Order: sequence, then structure tokens, then C-alpha cells
Amino acid sequence: TTATATTTSTATATATLTTTTTGTVTTSTFTTSTRLATLFCFEVMRISGFEPQLVRGQWKNAASIFACEEFSLYSHGGVVTVGSISTQEITADEITKGNLKQKGTTTNSWLNTRIFQVTWEHVLAGDKWWNHAWTVKVDPDAVFFPHRLRDRLKDFYPGGIKVREDGPALFVGNCNRSWGGEPTTLKLFGSMEVFSRNAMGMYKAMGQRCIDELDWKGWGEDYFMQRCLKLLQVRMLDGVDFVGDNRCYGAPCRDTSKVVFHAYKDVQRYFDCWGESRAAEGLVKASP
Repeated sequence: TTATATTTSTATATATLTTTTTGTVTTSTFTTSTRLATLFCFEVMRISGFEPQLVRGQWKNAASIFACEEFSLYSHGGVVTVGSISTQEITADEITKGNLKQKGTTTNSWLNTRIFQVTWEHVLAGDKWWNHAWTVKVDPDAVFFPHRLRDRLKDFYPGGIKVREDGPALFVGNCNRSWGGEPTTLKLFGSMEVFSRNAMGMYKAMGQRCIDELDWKGWGEDYFMQRCLKLLQVRMLDGVDFVGDNRCYGAPCRDTSKVVFHAYKDVQRYFDCWGESRAAEGLVKASP
């Protein structure tokens, strides 16, 4: 059974204009309120190591993807119980880490593209992605705040759009750092990947073209999605300032402008960061 939940988002973006004068000039006030676009979020976790305990902590605290309107939880290599739910298993070949000395390899991290190609098949076979303006893939070790993401995305895909087909096809790039003298370009790093509903629709309709035409076997899944959506002519937004990622540009957890902090693989350090960021936002009192 796919792990899933539905919550109701009451977040709104409000604008108020007041004009105050004296004498013969009229005073007028208006207020508008727009419901923020909603999120479907998911994680893919390993069945061993630190990730099961970390995700169970997220569940217990209603943190990360469990604070989205809907979520799903997947695992590779078996099924894991998290709270009252069980993961949906993703069946794919075992993965290895990349060797940058090998031609065509773009990462020394996990060559996990095939796992996520299969995961996307599962995601797109359901309807949760279609029920929300944005689909968000989050790494288990990313300290993620969905309410901040909703606010940052409101100008790109207003929640008031009623006809789903009218929404834009967009995804969010989140790193523009360069290494080794390479040109500075906007990239997609996998700690948090954000796609609009119609970007997902384009991948569902034409993603097989990417699998057939791109030489992806030496790539990480984030680079595959970046190259695929570029091939499909989906526009990439600049969300570099959304993320504090030690693989690109880090940020202190007290920086409440950040939507996500990465990477926190230790449970205590993860929730220390989560608590510090919430305290800085005024959501909870700081620990003594």
C-alpha cells in the first residue's frame, strides 16, 4: 500500500491596501486573500542505515513531507514501517557510486537514476501529483519546511488557478555553483526537487524519450531530470536561494529564508536543525 495522507492547507497570501486622507478625500480599504498552491511530496528511502530512524522521527513530529497536503513514501530493497504506514517498495537493480574517472559519469555519489525512473512511474500512475500544483521530491536527510516552499512558489503558480491545464510547466533549479573552471549554470540538486503539475504531465507523456535518447547510466537521478526536462523544453526557475545545501551553498539553520537544509544524516543533528529553524521563525521557543 502506498503511504499517503491528506491534510488541509489553510495558508493564505494576503495583500491589504489602505488609503487615509482628511477633509473631502474618501478613505478606502480593500483586502484580498489567495489560497497558496498545494504540495504533493514524497521520499525514497533505504531500508537500512540511518534513513528509517530519521523518517520515523519526521513522521512523529509531522515534519518534512508529512507536513505537505499529501505525501507518499517509497523504499528500495524492501518494505519499511513508518508509524502507521508502510512504504511502497521500488524494485530496481542495486546501485553503486559513480567514478568520475569513467567517461560519461557525472557524479561520485549514487548512480540512482534507474531507481527514480521506476519511482516516477509509480508516482505518475496515481493521481496525487495531479491533485496539487506542485510535486516535491525530498531526500530523507533534508530538513524541509513545506510552508516556506508554498510561500516562495505563490508568484509562479497562484493557488487560485482553477483550470489545471492553464498552469505553467516549470521546475526549480537550486544550485549555480561551478567547479573546476566550468561555466556558471543553474542546476538541479537532489536534496529538494520541485516540479509543477504540467511539468509532471510533460514527463508522463514524453519521459520515455529521455530514457531512450539520453546517456544517463553514469548520472545521478537529479541530473537526469534536469537534462530530461531541458530536452522537453520545460522552463527552469532560479531557486538557488531556496536551499542551504552543503554540496552547493550552505546556510545556518536559523536562516528562515531557506526552504530546506541539507545534509543531516544524524537524527539528533537533524532535529536540532529543525528545532533551531522553527525557533528562529517564532514557531517554537528555543531550547535552553
